[in-house]
Amino acid sequence: MNKELIKKYFNNNCSEKELKAVLDWFTDYAHLPEGKALLYNIWEELDEQAPGEKADYDTNLCKIHHEINIRQSKILIDNSENDLVRYNRRQYIISLIRNVAATLLLPVLGLGIYYSARYYSAKSNQTSVNQSYNEVFSSVDAITKVTLPDGSNVWLNHSSSLRYPAAFQGRSRNVELKGEGYFEVTHNSKIPFVVQAGEIQIKAIGTTFNIMAYPEDDRIETSLINGQVELQRMGTNGKVVPLLTMKPTDLAVFEKSNNEISTHAIADDRYFSWKDGKLVFNAEPMEDVVKKLSRWFNADIRIEDPELKGLTLTATFVHETLPQVMDLLTLVSPVSYTITGRTADTDGTFSKRKIILSYRKH
Repeated sequence: MNKELIKKYFNNNCSEKELKAVLDWFTDYAHLPEGKALLYNIWEELDEQAPGEKADYDTNLCKIHHEINIRQSKILIDNSENDLVRYNRRQYIISLIRNVAATLLLPVLGLGIYYSARYYSAKSNQTSVNQSYNEVFSSVDAITKVTLPDGSNVWLNHSSSLRYPAAFQGRSRNVELKGEGYFEVTHNSKIPFVVQAGEIQIKAIGTTFNIMAYPEDDRIETSLINGQVELQRMGTNGKVVPLLTMKPTDLAVFEKSNNEISTHAIADDRYFSWKDGKLVFNAEPMEDVVKKLSRWFNADIRIEDPELKGLTLTATFVHETLPQVMDLLTLVSPVSYTITGRTADTDGTFSKRKIILSYRKH
């Protein structure tokens, strides 16, 4: 990519053909190392051209996001070929693109362009004191993959978030998880990787593991696939207190109510199969099944009869819809259900679907 062409873009001087070339480059190449270096050089030159003022990173980034969104929307409409059904479907997709632009595009462009340029500059000038952070949210109906500055990969389950620094500094790589995340940590024996998950933290070197730590739950589950992790807590004196060292196939359950830890052996992939779009239950208590289904389908599922709490479920769901899952439940267990549609709230949003599970008497 030509540096002068990108400068023309920021100055709104591109022709239509040049604009297409620039947006193609931002979409496909700007996140690569050579793309980051080029953008860093451009931002440095912009700073030099305006002494005493810093380049407006936020405005430039929003400009890129906005024009890419418009471009993708036009492509979808043009491809509808005047078919009303296909047009309406694309209109729905376009609305989704606009609603999740900050979540989907910021990790791609923000990490690769905005923060890389900012922190290359901070490092060279040695003037940055405060560390800045990125936070990625996974929506109620999506699984989101995040690549961290050290090359580690994280998958976020529905309604989960990950907060992490734009550049890892110091003696550890610290991130904060709310919800559920599957971690593939890049090995670095000198700089451990630490996940803050509510009341505890998980320390790893180069490891694959899963953490379920939804704030509303009373327990935090850590399942280790390979490598080694250590569960820790912060003591009242501010020092780290080791709790447990895990080995592969271990599942550690930390109870928030009594600060106790129990360990179990993992016999299958049910604790992390969600990463691949599967819900796996193996003799799972119905209360846990309902909780996971509620998050997976963004629904309010409740057990009406106490008799159902003693039931367990063994099943695997991949592409089933919520009504299909409910129908399967009625086939394999004495369960009946009622389901209601969403209702519009005063703020323009819609409520969750409500499902009541009842005991079906023979």
